[in-house]
Amino acid sequence: VEMTIRCISFKTPDEPTGMKYYATQEDTTFNELAWTIGNKVVPAGLEEAIMGMHRNGIRYIEIPSSQVYIAKNANQLPLPESVSGK
Repeated sequence: VEMTIRCISFKTPDEPTGMKYYATQEDTTFNELAWTIGNKVVPAGLEEAIMGMHRNGIRYIEIPSSQVYIAKNANQLPLPESVSGK
């Protein structure tokens, strides 16, 4: 999956869709995030939204902040691979 995660609560004039938290293009070596559906390494809302997508499909996914906080506490949010991202 190639994706960008933004925090909608922190919208700015420069980032009207929310502050960028994570982007596979900047924060991973291979420009993707891979996992197996059901292994609970990403928030449940993200898994549910991605299921049924086709290759090269595009979706705008919003996950409720309550799910994000639960995922954060369960270490389910992706992190950059290094300090500089790549």
